[in-house]
Amino acid sequence: MPLSPNSEVVRRSQPLEAAIGDTQVLLDVEQGLYFGLNPIASRIWQRLERPVRVGDLCGSLKAEYDGEEARIDGEVLAFLAQLEAQNLIDVSG
Repeated sequence: MPLSPNSEVVRRSQPLEAAIGDTQVLLDVEQGLYFGLNPIASRIWQRLERPVRVGDLCGSLKAEYDGEEARIDGEVLAFLAQLEAQNLIDVSG
């Protein structure tokens, strides 16, 4: 499903996770893959614990971090698309 600002996203429960320094590591046992998340990606992952609208997620990140709004939107959408492609999140709407 294509992501849009109105899409609602939530993380799936299957990946195991652990913090290693500033990096959050996800392990998807079913796929046998692991993913390292930088601090900003880790913050997004935390926010996906409960369903959140993509537009609201981008808005909260714009309030937390300095950056061009269009760049933040684009990078968040790209990251969410990667998570969706790896079956780590559910997308609706």
